[in-house]
This record gives sequence, structure tokens and C-alpha cells, in this order.
Amino acid sequence: MGPSNHWAAAGGAVAVLATTLCAGTAFAQLAPEEVITIPEITAKNRIYVLDIAINHIADGKLHVVDADKLSYLGVIGTGFAGQIIQSPDGKELIVATGYLSRGQRGERTDVVEVWDADTLAFKYEIPIPEKRAMALNYEGLMRLSADGRWLFLQNATPATSVTVVDMQTRQTVGEVPMPGCWAIYPAASNANRFASLCGDGTIATVTLDDSGRVASRATTQKVFDPDEDAWFMSGEQEDDLYHFVSFKGRLITVDVSGDTATAEAPWPLVPAADRKKGWRPGGYQPIAVHGGRLYVAMHPGGAEGSHKNPAAEVWAYDIAKRKRLARLPGRNAIALETSSDGSKLYALDALKAEVVVYERIGPKPRIRSMQVGETSVQLVAN
Repeated sequence: MGPSNHWAAAGGAVAVLATTLCAGTAFAQLAPEEVITIPEITAKNRIYVLDIAINHIADGKLHVVDADKLSYLGVIGTGFAGQIIQSPDGKELIVATGYLSRGQRGERTDVVEVWDADTLAFKYEIPIPEKRAMALNYEGLMRLSADGRWLFLQNATPATSVTVVDMQTRQTVGEVPMPGCWAIYPAASNANRFASLCGDGTIATVTLDDSGRVASRATTQKVFDPDEDAWFMSGEQEDDLYHFVSFKGRLITVDVSGDTATAEAPWPLVPAADRKKGWRPGGYQPIAVHGGRLYVAMHPGGAEGSHKNPAAEVWAYDIAKRKRLARLPGRNAIALETSSDGSKLYALDALKAEVVVYERIGPKPRIRSMQVGETSVQLVAN
């Protein structure tokens, strides 16, 4: 028997077997799934999951999740490497993104889009220069001033600068050169001021005038060694203070209220016994802070290049007392965020593409999770 006849015979046998199984089996009729559109989202507590969709990066997504019910509420398209931030009142979602006229090629258009946070309806857009950093989702690449007037956007051409957008007049008003500096940390007490970490270990501070132009600029002396122990760019804000962790597990608090930023002396997050096991922070959004409570995604066996590793544990600290309070299951977390009241901790499980909710913080936390998105690396909570 030739090859063609052999495969025909095998196929016939399978067909007969399938017919026999179907003949002796009663299959229940599935009810049609009902698809509805709700007029608006009423969930009080929400988690926004930024999904860069790396395998089709021109088609990023912002997933909206009910933080209490862990149910899916909706989605907004965020274009090519879009960054998002909430308006100060939480009623709008602001997206900085870009599009190519032919999908993967053609004319590039960069815009700031404003969406209604309850209806997920598009409201308006503001054209911006084609310079914004097309990068993974990091909070420091897009920030609002304390009063919500200025929107600061990180640029990379590859020269680094910050685009300033006036959200009141809905227009771009300036560009601030920031050579060698990266990420944006606005002051709470001065809406015209922001700081930035620089590659030489210094911190630059820029103060704008009321038109959005540079009024003054100052730079600190070297406050960290980027070769010996670099800082994660994920600075967590409490008023004028930003908390940073270093690759080797030290906490540093920086005050950005003045013309020149000031950094407190660092202190170690990792006790001596755990240091011997190589415990270090890791992830893309590796810390969260609320009410003086710090959460850090940690992994053992840390070494050069392990700073993006997912968490084996999440450690909780009292910042004022410089004391570790709890060690929680890590759930492969690469991003951490707290609920608005600080009662819950949210995380992104990198291996399962899940949103994880820690509902009790302590030795025996209650943990729930749901699968959301594809390649998400940042969480925002309302």
C-alpha cells in the first residue's frame, strides 16, 4: 500500500470512530452568550492594567478591572507603546501615544488622548511632537503637575528631554532639554517643578514659569553610584518625597520640594541573614507606598542583571521605623500598587499574566487573582 492509500485508510478509520462516538452521545445545546454594553462603569475601586502587547506593539491596551469583584469592566486602545495617567480627580484617563498611517509604516502622528474614565468614551486629543519615548510602561515617563495643569512627557530621540503640555489650553507649550537624565518626578508643593534622575548619579530639578518655559535649573552633587548600586526609576511619591530602591536593596528618600533636590542617607531593606542568600528587589514597578507602608518585590540569588526578575516574595515595611513587617508570597510579581485607601495590595503576575489582589497583609494573606492582558508591566489604581 502506497503512502497516499495509507493516509486515506487512517483518515477513514478516524471518521468512522468519530461518527460512532457522536451517534451514542447526547450533547446539550449551549445557550447563546449575551453581550451587553453598560452605559458607564459604576465600580468604585478600579485597577488599570497597562498592556503593551509586545507581540503586536502597535495595538496596546488599557484593561479596566473591578478591584473588588475582580471582574473585567472594559478596554481602551493605547496605540504604539502608549503611556497612561489619571487626571487628579480620577474622572479622565490621559493617554500619550502614537500611530503610523499604514499600521506598521507610514506617517507618524503622536498625540495626547483624553478619555472619560466612567464611559471609556474618547473626549479629545492634543498633538505633541514626535519625540516621546516609545518604551515599556513606566510611571515616570508621563506625569502631571500637582495642580493638573502641566503634563510632562519623557522624550528620547535618543537625546533626552521633556515635552510640556498645557492641559488647560490643550496645546504643547515647550520642551525642556534634560541631557543624560531620565524620568519625571513632579513636586507636590510647587506645580511648576519637577526632578529627574541622571546617569552620572545626580538629580536635576527644573522649575518652570507660568508660561511653561524653564525659569531655573539646579543639579545636586553625586548622590548615587550607577555602576556600584543603581536605583530603580520607579519612585513612589508621598507629597514632596519620593522613595527609591536600589538594585542591591537599599531605600533612599528624596525631597523634591526645593530648587535643588535633597536625598536622605540610604538604609538597607535586606537583613544580614537574607543578604547572604542574595535577596534583592526586582521587577518593572517593584515598589508601592501608602501611608508610610512600603511594599517591595524581592527575589533570592540576586546578581548583576537580575533586577527585572519576578518576585519570590513581597516584603512589607514600616518606613518610619525602618522595620520589615511581613513577608508575603511573591506570585511572580513584576509590578505593585496599593488601593486608594491602602487596605489592599495589587500585583501583576508575569508568568500567568494575572492581576493579583492581596486582601489581607500579614503572615496569612487572603489572595485572589484573574487573568488579564498579555504583556502588562504597570498597574494604576484609582
